Amino acid sequence: MGTGDKLIEITDLEKHYNFGAIKALDGVTVEVNRGDVIVVIGPSGSGKSTFLRSLNLLEEPTGGAIIFDGVDITRKKYKDADGKWVKVNMDLHRQKMGMVFQHFNLFPHMTIMDNMILAPVKVKNVPEEEARKKALELLDRVGLRDRADAYPIQLSGGQKQRIAIVRALMMEPEVMLFDEPTSALDPEMVGEVLDVMKQLAKEGMTMVVVTHEMGFAREVGNRVLFMAEGKLLEQGTPSDIFENPQHPRLREFLSKVL
Repeated sequence: MGTGDKLIEITDLEKHYNFGAIKALDGVTVEVNRGDVIVVIGPSGSGKSTFLRSLNLLEEPTGGAIIFDGVDITRKKYKDADGKWVKVNMDLHRQKMGMVFQHFNLFPHMTIMDNMILAPVKVKNVPEEEARKKALELLDRVGLRDRADAYPIQLSGGQKQRIAIVRALMMEPEVMLFDEPTSALDPEMVGEVLDVMKQLAKEGMTMVVVTHEMGFAREVGNRVLFMAEGKLLEQGTPSDIFENPQHPRLREFLSKVL
């Protein structure tokens, strides 16, 4: 877990609303190394989802820097190795970041297979036959190969979320971002989704996960971030955070959720 090879460097990230009256993010600084599984915890309204959505600019930060693969994606342009100004290609960066939301965002009028091959074929120009083959392999991994021709309405919530994860993997991302991927699921379906995420972590996928699942944070994360009121108040290993919390706000939070 975690190679020390820096993938994303976030510095003094800010997101303000209402002319600065509301600070959804207030000076957050974090590094994400390749192979890290970073779990973000904290009370509702603490800025966790805003932080995650800022990483691929679904939320435009008010200030700070996000350097991904050596490029500050919060700037419109950057200087390349030859010193020339180059426009930041955000579409390209988003292809490298798989995103899984609370609600599965599958196209209801398309089969599972068509949902999975759409982006690789349209965006990356992957030949359709090749995309179908890869989709079947991924569906196999999550135990849903037999549902390739089904429509989303025919699947349970847990099955839809597993499909949403492997659909993101179709783009071969460098990092996977999960925004509370189990919070919309019935309790008995949570485990099947977390199992897929645990397997990804074992295989070395870099992941940033916003979740209320403290067991997952403890077992799978190699670093846990605690946020409250837009600030990153504490970060450390799962044992640091859960067994030896330092910040009073973190101690208060854990007393309510554990």
